[in-house]
Amino acid sequence: MTQHQASDDYEARLERTEDSPLKAAARWTAAIASAVIGDAEFEPSGTQVVVYSRTDDSKILSMRTSNLEEAERLIELVRRDLAELSPQDFLTEWGQAGETHQHQ
Repeated sequence: MTQHQASDDYEARLERTEDSPLKAAARWTAAIASAVIGDAEFEPSGTQVVVYSRTDDSKILSMRTSNLEEAERLIELVRRDLAELSPQDFLTEWGQAGETHQHQ
């Protein structure tokens, strides 16, 4: 008998963050400052990894990242755990069902 995997119930997606005008301005300022010193730590638009329920497309959790590279690494980890863990173990590892969390 095969184990029920979290990927049967959930899927992870990369999404742009919706920042308020003040947060967007701060993100642009940080991106410009990072570029000036030769660091690509921040990008002008944010990215987040969001896990949705396959049943009703509700948001299970979201994790903001500072740049696309970080988001790509994070989504690989999340997708690996979705494929390897049971739904309960996934939620225990990454957050609680029905709540939106930020992993930093």
